[in-house]
Amino acid sequence: MTLREVVLSKGPLLADGATGTMLQKMGLPPGHPPEKWNLDNPDPVRHLACTYGQAGSDLVFTNTFGANRIRLARFGLARQVGELNRQAVRLAQEGATASGKTLFIVGSVGPTGELLEPYGDLEPKEAQDAFAEQCEALASSGVDGIVGETFTDLQEAVAFVRAAREVTSLPIFVSLSFEKTGRTVLGVDPIVALQQLTDEGALVVGANCGDGIEPVSLVIRQMRNRFPDALLLAKPNAGIPIVRGTELFYPATPDDLAQFASEMKSLAVTIIGGCCGTTPDHIAAMSQILKP
Repeated sequence: MTLREVVLSKGPLLADGATGTMLQKMGLPPGHPPEKWNLDNPDPVRHLACTYGQAGSDLVFTNTFGANRIRLARFGLARQVGELNRQAVRLAQEGATASGKTLFIVGSVGPTGELLEPYGDLEPKEAQDAFAEQCEALASSGVDGIVGETFTDLQEAVAFVRAAREVTSLPIFVSLSFEKTGRTVLGVDPIVALQQLTDEGALVVGANCGDGIEPVSLVIRQMRNRFPDALLLAKPNAGIPIVRGTELFYPATPDDLAQFASEMKSLAVTIIGGCCGTTPDHIAAMSQILKP
């Protein structure tokens, strides 16, 4: 079955956990773009996908969150969009094979890192073109779907969905990052976001990262109450990080994420996983709930 068929007929599906914070635990230097490791140090990237598969994930996201030309330009990598994305897909596929599990590979696309007009100087068309370039590289490399993650500007999320639809017929997922107020930092209302992004062609819409488990739970409940049949995604981080010496500590335990998974399962959420600070141990605990 294709990913689209599985999403429409089964659930819940267990996604993976964090990529960036896990690679940092494996030695990625602070401030170093995780995507560069796809070329410079591929073994940890490949191993991470394998580990999530072994922990119970059904979906593994590629190490491409920041692999659009606008964000990569900060590191002098704007001309390597295609190479970085293609290699990330290859590593995720190899990791999935090594896990011994049948996994869907989902291409990850994050925001440009710049503010769109009228908040900043970036024109929506420029953002859309950058997303289209990345999505084309991911789609042509054999991903099963594409996810836009951690958006705070609805206009930018819409630009991502339009870009993805330009270059592929693969299923498109998109999630925004919400504050404790139940809105994004730019004031986006989750109900408005769900309706508009679905109208634009997103198959699954939801919430990820943000201010921890509680805001994601709040937003998902709002979405479910307003749209009982919507296909939803929930992927919170492991709480607000605490600085301990030179490291960040994420307070949410595997048991906390397991409890969250149970709540999301009761709400018939389609895709459930973890974001910053979550580990294969968190995913394994969630798998025990979702796949008893």
